Formats: sequence, C-alpha cells, structure tokens
Amino acid sequence: MAVAQLNEYAQRERAVLTYEDVGSVGLDHIKTFTVRAVVNGKPYPDGVGKTKKEAKLNAAAKALSVLSKGTIDPTEKTAEASPAPAHQTGITQANYTCWLNEYSHQERVAIRAVETTRLGPTGATQCCRFVVGDKEYPAATGRTKKDAKEEAAKLVHQEICGSNTTEAADKDQNTGNSLNETSIESRFTSDFVPMECLGSGGFGSVYKAKHKLLEKNFAVKIVCCEETSLREAGTLSDLLHPNIVRYYTSWMEDSGYQGDSESTESSAGYSSLPTSTNSSAKHLYIQLELCDTKTLKEWIEEKNTESLQDSRRREEGLSIAQQIVSGVEYIHYKKHIHRDLKPDNILFGLGGEVKIGDFGLVTRDDDDDALIDRTKDCGTESYMAPEQNKKNYDRKVDIFALGLIFLEIFWKVSTGHERDVVLRDARRQNLPKDFLWTFPKESQIMKLMLREKPEERPEASEVQAELEKTFNAHNEHQRNATV
Repeated sequence: MAVAQLNEYAQRERAVLTYEDVGSVGLDHIKTFTVRAVVNGKPYPDGVGKTKKEAKLNAAAKALSVLSKGTIDPTEKTAEASPAPAHQTGITQANYTCWLNEYSHQERVAIRAVETTRLGPTGATQCCRFVVGDKEYPAATGRTKKDAKEEAAKLVHQEICGSNTTEAADKDQNTGNSLNETSIESRFTSDFVPMECLGSGGFGSVYKAKHKLLEKNFAVKIVCCEETSLREAGTLSDLLHPNIVRYYTSWMEDSGYQGDSESTESSAGYSSLPTSTNSSAKHLYIQLELCDTKTLKEWIEEKNTESLQDSRRREEGLSIAQQIVSGVEYIHYKKHIHRDLKPDNILFGLGGEVKIGDFGLVTRDDDDDALIDRTKDCGTESYMAPEQNKKNYDRKVDIFALGLIFLEIFWKVSTGHERDVVLRDARRQNLPKDFLWTFPKESQIMKLMLREKPEERPEASEVQAELEKTFNAHNEHQRNATV
C-alpha cells in the first residue's frame, strides 16, 4: 500500500517523513479530510478523502508519484485527490488479494472473506465479498473462487485507495515507471551486514545479520510473500511477550537475498513456511529477535544422553514448562492458535529464557469463529490433537501438543523408537508406569491436557497455575531436604 511504500522509501533514503493534518470541511456526516505528506521538509500534493486514513493513503500515493516520476513541483498543491495508479499502491495485475492482506496487517484491521455459490442458467457462479474491520464491501463474481476473491479484493482497493485505473496501471507496468525500479538497492543489504545463515530449506532462509546503524545483531527471515507469510508477520506484530520470539519490522523486496544458504537445513525454530519457485515473486523480509541456535529438541536430546533421570532435569524442566505455557496463555489471550507447537519450534533466548517461534501455521481463534471450518491436518502429525484431522477445532489443540511436549521434557528415553512408543501411548493417556510415581503431580496435569475431548482439557491459564503450584512445592521439598 502507498503508506507502507512511502515509509519504506523514507527509511531507505534516510529521509524524515511526516504527515500534516491540513483540516476538514463539510458537515459532520459528510466531512472531507485533507492530509499532506512532508519529506525532508518539502510538502507534497494534498490528499483528500472521506476519512483521515483515506486522505493519508491518497497523500502518500501522490508523494510516491512525485518521487518516482519527478515531474511535479513538490510545493504544488491540488484541491482534490486524483486516483493513485495501481503500481504506486503496491498492486500488480491479479494481485489485489495480496495487497488486501498487507493492508490488513499494516492497519491492524481484521479482514474476512464471505464466499457463496450462485446457480444460474449457465451453471454455478462463485461469489465473494470482504468485510474489513466493521465495514462490508461490495460482492464480486468469478468463474472460480480465486477469481471471485481477487475481484472482491479489487473492489476494496478501489474504494480505499480511490484507484479505478487498471488501464493506467498496465500502462505504467509497460513503461517501467515504478518507485522500486528507481531504487534498486536492497534494504536488507543496505541496512544490514549478513553474517551467517541460521537455517534454510523449503521455508526460505534465516540469516544472522548486524544492523549497521544500531550495531546490534538480529535474525532476518526471508520468505516468498504469500498469504501465510503475511499472516505470520501480522500475528507476530501483535505479540509482545518475554517467552515469544520478538518481532521488530518487516518489508518486501522484489527478490530474495542470494547469500550463503548452505549452513544448515534446519530452520532453527524461526519458520517452516514454503518458498515459491517463481523467481519474479516478491519476498517478505521479517526482522526478529536473535536467539540461541539451540532448540528445546536439542535440550531434550542432551538430557536423554545422561546416565540417570536426575532431579536437576525435573527442576529445569518445570521452569521450561512454565515459560512455554506462559507464552501459550498469552497467544490464546490474543485470540490466536499456534497449531504447530513442538520442541523444534521452541528456542532459547541469548539469556537462556524460553522463546516460542515458528508462527507459520497460526490462525485466529475469535469467539464468533468457533464453528468456522479450518484447515484439517494442519501441523506436525506426532503432536497434533485428535480433532485436528477434522475442520472444527479451537485453541485446545495447543494444549494437547503441550501435554506431549511436557512428557518429553521430564521423561528420559534412550532411543528414537522408545520415544515414538511413549508418545503414541501418551496420546491414549497411557503414561509410563514409572513416570506416574516419579512425577505424580505432573502426571495429573498431563492426563488432563491429553484428554481426547477438547472441552475436557484445561485452559492454558489453568495449566500455568497448576505448574506454579508444582514448582513451588518442588522448591519447598528441596529446601527441606537440605536443612
């Protein structure tokens, strides 16, 4: 969208970007707002709209027009907004759905597609309309669901951005007039010094990179810009918790960084998103907190090589379990379902604290979405709850996965085959007999978490409270034993 592109331009050029609220005219119910973009102290043509947000979008689009073409005097002002060419608002032909997802994440508004099928004399016609925030937009039709969705997204774009110039967009694409083409330099290589590849594979790549200005190290993940990757970035931007990998910012570039990606085939818990084979597709860059390359899976494997089931493992395990469930409780509080909790996706911060990562399969858990069909078999099979092979499920799938993870944290297994057997039996609530008397309190919690019926499983907040009691009781026992 235009606002995001202008912000990106300002960051790339080290320019100071501000917006001036010029004012509004008209009665309360028919007001027209005017906003002006100012770059490095230079005012650009005014943008007007029915809301301040719409006026800001038009002001950004006009500033982009001046900056990309260089044909308008920056001090020139116009009384009314002109339509923004599609290429200036981040739209290419047949890409309005991607724009709408980006708009949703940028403006922090929820979007919902309402799809129906109409029967006519020539057969079935697919229909779609979008609800953005509290506003419902016009419906569109198409031969396929995808076509209808794209046309519906186009109608949203036209109303929000005032753009109804597909012909102009095609013309601009043919002439090559775009802001991206006037600034070929990659923001990633301009702002960062790539240091090493932390993970690569089908999901894309994750790099350890030093920010030149801040002189701090971050993890920068590079994936093909698709609906799932945009959803992950949008979710991460909504989360701020000490036990969740921290999100800083994201941006798009025309291509992915072609550095050394042969360091490892593991994603180190940052992502498992697929990457596209289309070399012309845009790539999404996500700047994240840098974590230790060691995951919970490796911590468990290290503990399993030790000769005895020692009390230190229990103490460390209780602390780790508490931190994981604290992060999950926050995720659920923010109305999200992780859907892919497993030891591989749980990292450790540079200070040793637990960090939940990989939100590539995250989905919303709004109360009014309880009966909406979700993608079935979405997750890692050995940690999926029984109901995940159907389309109707909620956040309790994360609780089931946590029950299995907790068992792995506390219980030592000697071989991969033994682990498979223990997890398979645990899915049927058959915990190892020795585990039941070694960890009686933990066993009670886990049995509830592994109930087949999701409504019988506890909420994350309840698990957190029980673990805290167990942790305090364990510490009290340890203190008494040393007296």
